[in-house]
Amino acid sequence: MSNISTLLKENYDLKNELESMVMRVKENEAKHNGFKVVEFSMLLSDNFDDMDNKPMRYIEEIFDIERAVLFLKKDAMAIAQNYNDKCKRIRVIDSDGFSYTFLDSDIRSGTDKSVIHKDFQLMPSDVHYSYILVPVTDNGRIVAALGFYSQDKNRFSSDYNFDFVEEFALIASIALKKLDNAFLLEMQANTDYLTALPNKFIFDLTGKSSFEEFKKNGRNFAFIIFDLNNYKYINDKFGHLAGDEILKIISYTMRCNTGDYDILGRFGGDEFYLFTEITDKNALHDYIVKIQNAVEEIVYEENENIIFGFSGGAVIANERDFESFEDIVRLADTRLYEAKTHTKKENGISIESVIVGI
Repeated sequence: MSNISTLLKENYDLKNELESMVMRVKENEAKHNGFKVVEFSMLLSDNFDDMDNKPMRYIEEIFDIERAVLFLKKDAMAIAQNYNDKCKRIRVIDSDGFSYTFLDSDIRSGTDKSVIHKDFQLMPSDVHYSYILVPVTDNGRIVAALGFYSQDKNRFSSDYNFDFVEEFALIASIALKKLDNAFLLEMQANTDYLTALPNKFIFDLTGKSSFEEFKKNGRNFAFIIFDLNNYKYINDKFGHLAGDEILKIISYTMRCNTGDYDILGRFGGDEFYLFTEITDKNALHDYIVKIQNAVEEIVYEENENIIFGFSGGAVIANERDFESFEDIVRLADTRLYEAKTHTKKENGISIESVIVGI
């Protein structure tokens, strides 16, 4: 009888072991499939919102962890410098944070092989978690880091298999490179090469979309065309290289004095445009005067009494029944010409700025 009991017990133990093995195989298969989903979704992400909502969230679900975070090194990529930290799982970190966390010896020069850390923190709250950090590299240069966080203090122990983390880091590197290249191409297509302001393509796009939004939802806006005073004089007296330098300085000064949601751009030459949602005439007048005063404070040659001002034509979308954005541009252009004819001059040099329309 004891032999039968032993046989039954061994059979029962074997059955449990087999069931456990089958479960582990299924779990590994599910995780393997999950890895592929994360990899594909990361490579197919067109922006950080996609990356935040899909692959990074999938990592949390697959590994049953509280947080998966992609830390971007601020000065490593152009796209990181323009990112405003609006995603839950993607954050921009100053370069010093990476310098303290990942030392030079951690990255093997010329390769994308990296060493994983569990002893440094990129966020103050990391101390409450069991976590690992792995640098994401591009040709041996750190561009980001992946962080995995669990409230289970023993989750990421010394004997944990980290192969999957390094694989994800490689995929993240490829995905970030793709996003950064796309961002740079878009910037080049939409940005004036000299001043780094939006170009005429953005003017057309913004003008049409602003006018459609105004007609559809009544969202009013103002449009201003600027023409710099005395620019020809600068080119003739100091040369075109000096003229380019002046354009850069004036563009930077104007941009520093415009609102975050306003669009200041360059047509070409010494002509600029501005879209703003400030549509009260008094407020718009004060806003333009603020920009004007900042430009007039620029000094290029100490011994030359040159005032860098501008003439301009301003139009508010609801001041007439315009049929198209082109009608607004035509009226702004007419007012610009009127402003230039009223600008006071001394010895051929303009000594004031004039804006017609406000």
